[in-house]
Amino acid sequence: MSKKIRLIARLDVKDTNLVKGIQLEGLRKLGDPNAFAKEYYEAGIDELLYIDIVASLYNRNNLSDIAVSYTHLTLPTKRIV
Repeated sequence: MSKKIRLIARLDVKDTNLVKGIQLEGLRKLGDPNAFAKEYYEAGIDELLYIDIVASLYNRNNLSDIAVSYTHLTLPTKRIV
């Protein structure tokens, strides 16, 4: 029985920007997370994992807006439950 490999992309988000850690000392802003998510989707990614890297610091959960706007952008016929 062969195992299927699943590809999961992790997108670190701060406010509304996709960021990348730099040698555990800072962050570099990469741009719109939905643009990167769309590229991953078109490349055949199995799952997308959005992580708000400062959510616990500010006691918030604002990624639902980003995720919903992405699904409307790329998957107009599917619905998030």
